[in-house]
Amino acid sequence: MQQRNESNYPEVISMEEYLTKRQKIREKEQKGQKKGAEKERSAWMLAQLYV
Repeated sequence: MQQRNESNYPEVISMEEYLTKRQKIREKEQKGQKKGAEKERSAWMLAQLYV
């Protein structure tokens, strides 16, 4: 796999490194979605109490 480094030249990384980086990115995205869903649920609960 190729990835661009700071000087914008392609850098060769192993498939294992690529997959590890992708997994970390996916985990961060999932954590962000969970936090957003929790905030949304809290907002709905407060709205229901208000009504």
